[in-house]
Amino acid sequence: MPSVGHLAVGLAAGRWRAAEGPRLRVTIAFTFLALFPDADVLTGSRGGAAGSPWLHRGASHSLIAAAVAALVVSLILEGRRLRAGTLAAAFLTAASHGVLDTLTHGGAGVMLLWPFSHARWLAPWAPVPASPMGARLFSAHGLLLMARELVLFAPLALYALWPRPRRRVTAPLGVDDSSPPIG
Repeated sequence: MPSVGHLAVGLAAGRWRAAEGPRLRVTIAFTFLALFPDADVLTGSRGGAAGSPWLHRGASHSLIAAAVAALVVSLILEGRRLRAGTLAAAFLTAASHGVLDTLTHGGAGVMLLWPFSHARWLAPWAPVPASPMGARLFSAHGLLLMARELVLFAPLALYALWPRPRRRVTAPLGVDDSSPPIG
């Protein structure tokens, strides 16, 4: 899958998690969680023996990798006061990558249960075709696939990028702010 869907998931999760507070740091962290499994492509993971967990969609796409990444990011965001809500949202965001990749039928599947199993999983339904990797992603075919994915993930992208309503500043109790300013 092109990273459009993963990016939309990360941006939406970041906005949701930072609904009340500073948004940039949380959004960057959650976007990282949604995208990090594909770093295996940058390490040359296409080589290796068939069935190797170090191939693309191997160990980095597993639920264990998602749990470790979620814990690390949650500790960075929350420090010592780690919150269950942040940890759960971080795990779901990171785990979404491998689960969404099962919907593409690209390659041999996804090692969701590594290290407990080396089985590679594919969903029976593949709404998103597998995309080309590397520079071929920017070919006419790759761009068409990214456009299709943008349509599929438009609700999340719109939620993530829609401007927040401005907060209305209210006067403290007992202060009358209805009179016009002096001067």
